[in-house]
Amino acid sequence: MEDKKADAATVDCLGLYYSGKLFAYPCLSFFQLNNEGLTGVCEADLDSTITQLLIRYLTGRLGYVSDPVIDTATNQIIYAHCVATNKVYGPDGLSNPYIIRSHTEDQKGASVQSLMPTGEIVTTVKVSSLNKAFSIHTGKTVANVNDDKACRTKLAAEVDAEKILNNYHFEIFSWHRVTFYGLKIYQEDKYNLCNWYMNLTRFIHPEVF
Repeated sequence: MEDKKADAATVDCLGLYYSGKLFAYPCLSFFQLNNEGLTGVCEADLDSTITQLLIRYLTGRLGYVSDPVIDTATNQIIYAHCVATNKVYGPDGLSNPYIIRSHTEDQKGASVQSLMPTGEIVTTVKVSSLNKAFSIHTGKTVANVNDDKACRTKLAAEVDAEKILNNYHFEIFSWHRVTFYGLKIYQEDKYNLCNWYMNLTRFIHPEVF
């Protein structure tokens, strides 16, 4: 990263690994990059990379890219992925416990199960650079789900699940979202945030504060 003067990296890890062009998953290297205050993002996801950089530059907090699982029966979301920081308050903040495990999809390689703090407000966002849109919702963390189904890190949060499901806009933002601890982007700040960095003109608000 220093040689290339880079601040972020993202790679098509699943496609390259399954095709034999990548000989190890980058989960641990992305884990370390994020903990050191840089940005490593899975699956060549440029919009999640932009989102993570945007909020990191503004707040110093490290984002957690995930595939959210919305459960309307429990009014929760599980933010699931095999890459996650264990320094959710920033590189100089407290560390939470983590376990090095295999990658979930094929039980190969190494990835991280980060046991993140509960009882805290998190804000989940996503930029769509193509559509000039910004998605945002909040939740309160309630549990770390320890189940072999889905990705290794599974952070559960209480949310307005029905509202988020009805306003998810997969066609605009795709699946991934980026979650940040201790961050609240208030209604009056959203427009300054987006216009400052992206000159965005369209806003999607899955959940009001």
